[in-house]
Order: sequence, then C-alpha cells, then structure tokens
Amino acid sequence: MSTRAPARSRTDAVRNQQLLVEAAARAFAEHGLGVPISRIVREAGLGKGTVFRCFPTKDHLVAAVVRERFGELAETAESLLAEEDAGKALRSFMASTVEVYIGDRGFFESLSLPPRSHPEVREVEKRLIDAVEGLLKRAQRQGVVRADITPVDVLLLLGGVRQAAAPLSTTVPDLWRRYLGLVFDGLAPTRDEPSLAPPAPSREQYEDSTRSPARDSPAPTERDREVHP
Repeated sequence: MSTRAPARSRTDAVRNQQLLVEAAARAFAEHGLGVPISRIVREAGLGKGTVFRCFPTKDHLVAAVVRERFGELAETAESLLAEEDAGKALRSFMASTVEVYIGDRGFFESLSLPPRSHPEVREVEKRLIDAVEGLLKRAQRQGVVRADITPVDVLLLLGGVRQAAAPLSTTVPDLWRRYLGLVFDGLAPTRDEPSLAPPAPSREQYEDSTRSPARDSPAPTERDREVHP
C-alpha cells in the first residue's frame, strides 16, 4: 500500500500550521491579540476551517506564536553568555527584549494571559529564565549588578520600561532607551543599607503567575464563525 498520500497530508498540515503561525505573528504584533481568526486565515491564504484543524482554539494559536517569541529571546540570551563583558551582555539582552515588547503588541499582551500557561510555552519560558539567570550571575560575579537581583526582577522591569515609554512612543520613539538606562543603573551595587522593600518575587511565583483553573475554550466571535466549518 502506498504511503505517499498520508505523507503528503502530514506535510500539508505542517505547512498550513506554519503559515497560520506566521500570519498570526504579523497580525498580533501590529494589532494585538484582538485580531479575529477570520483575518488571520485570509492573510495566510488558507481555506475556511483550516485553522481549527491545526489549532482547536484561538488560545492554542496564540500560544504557538508566544512560544516562538520566547524561543527567540532565549536564543538571544544564550548567544550573549560567552561575551567577555558581562554587564554589556546583560544590557544588550535587556535592550533586545524591550525592542521585542515594543514591536510586538500581541506578545506583550500575552504575558499576563492564559496562553502563557500552555505547557509548551512554559517549557521555553523556563529556558529563557535559565539563560537570563546565566547572564545575571556573570554580571554579579563581575561586580556590575547587585547580588539580590533575580532573573524575574529583570524580566518584569523590562515590561516597565516598555510601559513607561508608551505614552510618548509616537513623538519620542527612542525614549525607552532613557528608561532602560535608568533601570540598568539601578541594578548596580550600592553601599547603602539594605532596602526595607519586599523581597524579589520568586521564579515559582513568576512561572505560576498566569495559571488559572481549567476553563472551556472561549466561544467564537461572529467573525470567527465565518471561518468555522
């Protein structure tokens, strides 16, 4: 019996899935996660219902895009681990991450939403945290960063940089660089007495921050129904 048809079917499924992820990534980056599925399907050039064969719900599609973004950030961090100047390497990673947050509206929105809790997303996010921890420990050993700073501190502060610059992003597009500089300077060791502020959030708290009770997939919108078989 020939296996060509099943093999072709699997190849087509992989291709369609990649087309959908690429189209979704572009749409989410520009417009946010509110983009209707119908628009993504049209931009991918696929037929009605294809998206639901590849991704049962919109959350699954969002998770696929988020997983890729986390993977890209992890690769960036890992590539900087061999840099001789640990402070420069950490700052380079921080700048790259803020640029992603600014350029990808959907990814930034996803950081506090359920798709981030998907197992595959959590796995690659852990890889990112490991890489950031490596950058941070090197910078601490070189005396560039204070000892109580954690990878979670770094990642959360970068979101703050993006948010701080957002109101003037149109008129002063590079303003985020000023705030990144202020944040980075704030990581430096100090001779002052230890702060009375609460301790840094733990890695477990960060990783669990989007966990939510099991829930049904959201009902499709009117536009989504246009592409549902």
